[in-house]
Amino acid sequence: ILIFATVVTCCHGWIVTTNPQLKSRMPPSSSNIHPNSRHLQASLFEEPDNEFGRMTYWDQSYRESLVENKDKDEDNSEHKNVGTATTTTTSEDDDNAETETFSWYCGWENELEPFFTELVPPNSNSTILIPGIGNDACIRDMFDAGYVHLSAFDYAPEGVECANRMFGPERVELMDDLRVADARSLPYGDVSFDAVLEKGTLDSIYLSGGKDKVLSKKHLGMAVSELARVVKEGGIVFSVTAACVDAVQLAFDECNELKGCWRQIRDGGLYMTDDGYTSNN
Repeated sequence: ILIFATVVTCCHGWIVTTNPQLKSRMPPSSSNIHPNSRHLQASLFEEPDNEFGRMTYWDQSYRESLVENKDKDEDNSEHKNVGTATTTTTSEDDDNAETETFSWYCGWENELEPFFTELVPPNSNSTILIPGIGNDACIRDMFDAGYVHLSAFDYAPEGVECANRMFGPERVELMDDLRVADARSLPYGDVSFDAVLEKGTLDSIYLSGGKDKVLSKKHLGMAVSELARVVKEGGIVFSVTAACVDAVQLAFDECNELKGCWRQIRDGGLYMTDDGYTSNN
C-alpha cells in the first residue's frame, strides 16, 4: 500500500489565543477518560448517507474488536499480518474481554517512529493530539516510546473503550485526555497542542461523504481548519494518508489560502532521516 505523509507546520504569528492563561495540559484528575466518553453521544452534525460517516458503523466495528477469550500462544498474545500492518490481540486481567488492535497504514517502531521523532523528540513534554485513536496499537507503542502527554479522541464511544482497554489503567492515568469527540468541532482550546499525529482519520472523514463530494470536501475542510485552530504557533501536523491523498493535500492548501497558516515541510516524496531511514512515499 502506498502511504502519503504530509507534514505541515503552523507558521508563526497567525494564530492568536483568545485566552492568554490557556495551559496546554489538562488538570490532573483521578481518571483522564473524559466523562462524556462513558455514554453514547450524538454527532454535532447530520451523519451522511455512507457507512464511514455513521457513528453506529464505527461503534460496531470497534465492538467486534472486543472479542471473548480464545486460544493464545505461550506469551499470551496472538499475531497475524494484515497487509503492511499487524493485528495483535491482548487481554485485560480484570475481565474476560480482549481487544483486537490494528495499526492503520503503518506501525510505530522502525516505520513511523524515525520520521516523527525527527520532528517531535520523545520525552520532550510536547503535548500531542491523536484524532481517531480507536484500537491503533501504533499509538500505544508511541506512548511507551516516551510520548506520554497525549490527548486522544475518537468519533465512536466504542473506539474510546477500545483505546481504554488497549492502553490499560496505568497508561491512561498518565495520558492528558481520552474522550469522544468530533474532528469537525474539537472540544479543545485554541493553540493547545505542540503536534498532531493523524493516521487515516482525515481519509475517513472525506470518505464519509460517499458520492457527495461537496459534502466530503466540506467536512474534510472543517477538520483541517480545526487542526489549524488547536495547534500552537510553530506546531506540527503529521498526516499519514493513503485513500485520499489528493483530497487531503487540497484541504490543507485551501486552508492555507484562507488563513495563511501552514508551511509544508514534507510532501510524501523521497526523504531520508539523519539516521538513514528512507521513505519514498
